[in-house]
Amino acid sequence: MVGQYREQLDVMMQREVSRADFLKFTGIAILGLIGIAGFFKNLNGLMPPKTNDNKSRGYGRSAYGR
Repeated sequence: MVGQYREQLDVMMQREVSRADFLKFTGIAILGLIGIAGFFKNLNGLMPPKTNDNKSRGYGRSAYGR
């Protein structure tokens, strides 16, 4: 399976491209990486924060204080 990807990469690296095409591909790759990172950051923001109920919260910890 790795050989297949290596072969595809070799074919892609041997292809001649113009400067404009290179800049387009590079820009798309950078935007894709930023988009993927932002997507995972947003997913992380959707998760509720973990709370540790073992910590002492003072007066509000008892049933009376709630």
